[in-house]
Formats: sequence, structure tokens, C-alpha cells
Amino acid sequence: MVVDALDAAVPIFRALGEPSRGQITAALIECEGAATVGELQQAVNLPQSTVSRHLRILLDAGIVSVTRNGTQRIYHLDVQPEVLAAVEDLIAAVRACTIR
Repeated sequence: MVVDALDAAVPIFRALGEPSRGQITAALIECEGAATVGELQQAVNLPQSTVSRHLRILLDAGIVSVTRNGTQRIYHLDVQPEVLAAVEDLIAAVRACTIR
């Protein structure tokens, strides 16, 4: 069970392990889960090309999805429920092993 949970969660951890991607994810959360590249760029104070590159990695990791509204791309926080469950399982396993 723990190995399966790790296999499901590792792409999320790898993607969020880079500070700028963590900031972008935090900005998406603060924007109630959806924002344009421009909105995210302003929120994290990074160049548009850098934000776009990081969003591509978050997209590939299954953390965000994207829709189009005319010429704008809107990024949505969209982690699959089974991946969230795997992360929760890992947290529970770590908590069970933690000495207090």
C-alpha cells in the first residue's frame, strides 16, 4: 500500500519540489483554483516565459489542467482524487510512525 501510494505521489512531490512551482501552485490556491498565465505571472513576479515553463511541468505532473477562453489559457488546480488519496495515505503512514 505505501509503495503504491509513493508511486502515485512522487510526480507531485517532484513537481512541487521546485520553489517557483510551489509559488505558482500557492497562487492558484489563492485564486480559488483558476488563473491565467498573466495573473500567475503577477502573483509570483516571474517572467511570463518562466511561468509558462513551470505550468507545463505542473500540467505534465497532473497538478493542473488548462482550458481556453478565446486567446487566454486558464490554468486550473486539478489533482486527480486518487493522487490526493495517495498523498493522504502517505501522510497517515508517516503520522503513524512518528514518535511523540
